[in-house]
Amino acid sequence: MIFEYILRYLIRPKSHSDESLEFFMLRIARGNGYSDFSTFMESLKSSVTSSFAGRFESFLPQDMASANLHHAQISSRRRIDMLRQFAELTGCTLSELLDICLARGAVTFSKKRVSLYRQGVNVPLEELRQLDEIPICPLCIKETGYGRQLWHFHSYASCHQHGILLMQHCRCGASLKMFEQTFSDSCYQCGASLLEQVEHAPESQLILSAWLAGEVTEHLPDVGLSHRWGLIHWFRLYIAPANCKAEYSILSYFKAWPGILFEKLKSDYAKATELAVLPADEMTFQDVFGQLLSVSCRLPGSALSDNIVLRSIVRFLSEEVIDKGSPLGDLAINSIEAAVLLNTTTEQIASLYDQGILQTKHQLKGSQIATVISPIFRLSDVLCCWLTSYQSETSNRRYLVSRW
Repeated sequence: MIFEYILRYLIRPKSHSDESLEFFMLRIARGNGYSDFSTFMESLKSSVTSSFAGRFESFLPQDMASANLHHAQISSRRRIDMLRQFAELTGCTLSELLDICLARGAVTFSKKRVSLYRQGVNVPLEELRQLDEIPICPLCIKETGYGRQLWHFHSYASCHQHGILLMQHCRCGASLKMFEQTFSDSCYQCGASLLEQVEHAPESQLILSAWLAGEVTEHLPDVGLSHRWGLIHWFRLYIAPANCKAEYSILSYFKAWPGILFEKLKSDYAKATELAVLPADEMTFQDVFGQLLSVSCRLPGSALSDNIVLRSIVRFLSEEVIDKGSPLGDLAINSIEAAVLLNTTTEQIASLYDQGILQTKHQLKGSQIATVISPIFRLSDVLCCWLTSYQSETSNRRYLVSRW
């Protein structure tokens, strides 16, 4: 058909590995002369054969807000079918489109935060901006002609390649929304050059953005990309106040790592014992450290070889309890916390108890039922189990074989 011929041979766009699917599809629409994306989709749907129309209809109703794979729930198969047809019409391959899609991640971050998955990297869903709030870098658009996926995430606030703040508004007041802004370096509304309005980004923001883009930086941990997003997630949950933007302080925090964490843990213990109503040997781990383990257990990995936060926590606890004989060892912990420290399951913790490898702090009565949230184990016993026969300094991926 004529429309297919124009779409295939006039545009023949190439997808770029760092481009987002939304920007790619918008670029196709603009390249075919459509300023409104929904109109473009209606024209496309009416131009394909009737056997394909249902697949297009199930993929995208009227807007681009639900176009990506992570929105597909019961229609995942039809969404893939549509992407395959869309790839054929645009002269791309299905794998090129799938590479720039955001899918629902199979792993979760701490506190049961769901993730998005893209090209081997998991990012917390809460990092994703609303589609009409995505800022741009006009220098990137001028050089490449497309928009980058990193612009969709809150923590990436400046372009690390050009050293400028991402822009959301022109000086005329127009919002540079991706639906309205053309792929040029001029404002769609007043025509003013956006290149003349760029602002240099603070060094801390540039370092953070470069780190999230995969570059090695001096003061931030050299870990995998998923774990970098996990550290941002952990910092906001556990360290930063609710109204604090991570990019302004995470750099200074990790400059002092891990000593700054150790000082906080010591301070938490001193404060808890000072204000405690119960004797120190009757306090629980949560009485002192709150949700420390639950916010640190999945970033998104839980192995000590990957999770530098959990590794530092275990190092601190083992040095204080085993090496220095600190009364911290008398803290009572529950099965969930013990499972986090040993990187195992609560069922395996129960098996350790059943086999006599891990004993309770106080003898349980015959009729007493201990739940997974009952603080029945002594911290020092769990740490001794970890040190003697269950874990190592660099990795805690060893699984107990039950006797059953």
